[in-house]
Amino acid sequence: MARDRVLVTGASGFIAKHVVLELLRAGFDVRGSVRGSLRADEVLRVVRDVGEDAGRCEFAEADLGSEAGWDAATRDCRFVLHTASPFPLIQPRRADDIVSIARRGTEFVLRAAARSSAERAIVTSSVAAVFYGHPRDRVRPFGEADVTNLASAAVSSYARSKTVAELHAWDVARETGLAISTINPGLVLGPLLDSRLGTSAQIVATIMKGWLPLLPDVSIPSVDVRDVARAHVRALDVPESRRFLLAAPETPSLPEIADILARAFPERCGRISRRRLPSALLRAGALLSPGLAMLAEDVGRAKEIDTAPARELLNLRFIPVREAVVALGESLLRHRCV
Repeated sequence: MARDRVLVTGASGFIAKHVVLELLRAGFDVRGSVRGSLRADEVLRVVRDVGEDAGRCEFAEADLGSEAGWDAATRDCRFVLHTASPFPLIQPRRADDIVSIARRGTEFVLRAAARSSAERAIVTSSVAAVFYGHPRDRVRPFGEADVTNLASAAVSSYARSKTVAELHAWDVARETGLAISTINPGLVLGPLLDSRLGTSAQIVATIMKGWLPLLPDVSIPSVDVRDVARAHVRALDVPESRRFLLAAPETPSLPEIADILARAFPERCGRISRRRLPSALLRAGALLSPGLAMLAEDVGRAKEIDTAPARELLNLRFIPVREAVVALGESLLRHRCV
């Protein structure tokens, strides 16, 4: 039925492709927003490769940088899943370069969803909108009430973009009456569906290629992309508006992730460095680089995330990080990305 159609924005993205498959398995028809026909073909190849019905997918061209196309994209969609967002591997000097497009794009999508009388929208945010810029001596877990402190100099362009975009999403929802929830995952690992790498996959690929001789001793809460996709679809059935923070219980550091990869893929053991970057050197670099400033905030500590809402309301049982890392490594090899 037309009202069982779901719009997935940025449908060719790493998370989005998994979301598309999860929606199809749940019985929904999918409309994906893309920036061109080549991206639509990418998604269709993935759908066919896993044996799902590509005939239940359609596409609409729309871009976060323009209001054009979003009314057509959201028309006759029961739900909207807004996964599209800029996530550069190298942080730009001008934070406004990605903050503006993330904020404006979110507004375009949600206002169009409200005009189309969508029942609910799910916005893909991040733990980057939750736990940066807070005191280092904090011991209690970060939860859905916490928001990244935008006044802090340690907040990267990416974290700022996710925070500003999410805060604006809640403002638009209140103004329009659109029901929304957000999904706030940690570092997203797990299997690639094709050779297009998201930023998190690029980090692991760089480690597997041996391009990082020294690794910063930082621990980032992480989650498998399959759990992220399940969370998006299951959140559609939760009537209340919530922020769902997603992270597996264990939080290995980047050197520990490298060790997992070296043990799982012994033929690459000689390439994979597990040497730690001296923390003093990282902190010195943080004075010059916004990206290093974000990493420096996490040196020597692992932030704890309260995932009770996701476990209790979405019935998520998180895939272990070790399994997610190995699955990502296997898919990088399978798709000849390393």
